[in-house]
Amino acid sequence: MKTAETGPDSPRRLLIGVCGSGNVLAVPQYLMALRTGLGPGVEIRMAMTRSAAVLVPAATMRLLCRDVYCDGEDELTIGHVAPAVWAERFVVLPATANMLGQAANGLASGLLSSALLAHERPVLFFPSMNSLMWERPAVRRNVARLRADGHAVVDPVPAPAWQISAGDVRKNLGLPPPNTVTAVIREFLDLDVTAVP
Repeated sequence: MKTAETGPDSPRRLLIGVCGSGNVLAVPQYLMALRTGLGPGVEIRMAMTRSAAVLVPAATMRLLCRDVYCDGEDELTIGHVAPAVWAERFVVLPATANMLGQAANGLASGLLSSALLAHERPVLFFPSMNSLMWERPAVRRNVARLRADGHAVVDPVPAPAWQISAGDVRKNLGLPPPNTVTAVIREFLDLDVTAVP
């Protein structure tokens, strides 16, 4: 559904938040899938945490997404509210346990978490973390709180992933395949958040 601010012929405005999970290494692949799957009618911008930019530099992301905001670079020039207000829809991909906790509890320690707090619409989260972390009661409570607040949290899927702490590939809980993520985001752009799993 188009909003009054965008008009019927304006592109949809999608802000993607990127956290420092091991799956951040796959974000360029997801961006390419989104560009193809969502088409030219969607304008994509990105907000990265400092830890995400350590793993994949913002300059690399800018090869696929022209407007990339990053902790430590852009807080003073753009502020945390501007990306949140610009975005018609907000997706966090991948979302770490830390970011889920900040969002669930209204904390704002950086550009991305501040933008999440300032955004007035439901947010779609794609968590990615070690399976032991995902099962912790604190994380389960944070996910339940986000859902109760009207946000959508897509359960991570078992997948081999780079485990930063161990320095090797292990079976963890990560992102669904790019085509699945694209389909969920396409639905999120067009329908009410209650239609998203």
